[in-house]
Amino acid sequence: MKAMMAAAIGQLEKRYDYDASYVRDLLDASPKALKAFQGVQTLASFREGAPAAAIAAAGLVATLTEDCGPCVQIGVKIAEENHVPADVLRGILTGDHALMGPDASLAWRFARASLDRDLETADPLRDAVLERWGTKGLAAIALAIASSRVYPTIKYAMGHGKACSRVNVGGEAVAVRA
Repeated sequence: MKAMMAAAIGQLEKRYDYDASYVRDLLDASPKALKAFQGVQTLASFREGAPAAAIAAAGLVATLTEDCGPCVQIGVKIAEENHVPADVLRGILTGDHALMGPDASLAWRFARASLDRDLETADPLRDAVLERWGTKGLAAIALAIASSRVYPTIKYAMGHGKACSRVNVGGEAVAVRA
């Protein structure tokens, strides 16, 4: 079982060009710890009810509160796999609402307000999310926000969060605005 888990980590690293040493450390500590951690993937993979750009925006805003490089990059790669256009991703990373478009902009603003505990702003934005995508869309965005923070938090707690790095979208470096 441990060998299969290690192989899966290797596949993740290869697929996303990502150093998952902290995940290997979890496996070394306890396969049960890694299995528990894998439950976060269930949260992160819920993408029903809201457009991919909105879910990407919510997740990337949340990731940027915890990390400034590799975890953001993997979030970008996953968004690209989900067909979020490069221009929209650049807009999300730079805070350019015109570039990110209306769906991503709404989710971006809602995620920021929620994470800042700015209820005066978050409450009307939540209403807008509900009007646009319903409760299922709100759930998808909420899970994206929560799950996106777990990975970098564990990475840093395990001693692997050391430095920021460039984030690339469509092969081009983007100056990220946290």
